Amino acid sequence: MLGEKYGKSPAQIILKWHIQDGNVVIPGSKNPDHIRDNFNIFDFELTEDEMNEIRALDKKKRYYYATPEILESYVEMIPPVDEQK
Repeated sequence: MLGEKYGKSPAQIILKWHIQDGNVVIPGSKNPDHIRDNFNIFDFELTEDEMNEIRALDKKKRYYYATPEILESYVEMIPPVDEQK
């Protein structure tokens, strides 16, 4: 619905919502088209009503928990600095 109104994808609408709400967003993609789309969100503004509609979707449910084991596994994924290009 909002995507049709603004000619944007659902991902772009959500990215825009986060930016307008003052959140720091670091989208990730290796796909050049997706990277381009991620930056193509500064040519429209969501209305306050639209911002509130999206905000109301929050179910107050957490989907990610960083346990010590998970954090340790992330550290192991990062190669030593001297080996990075």
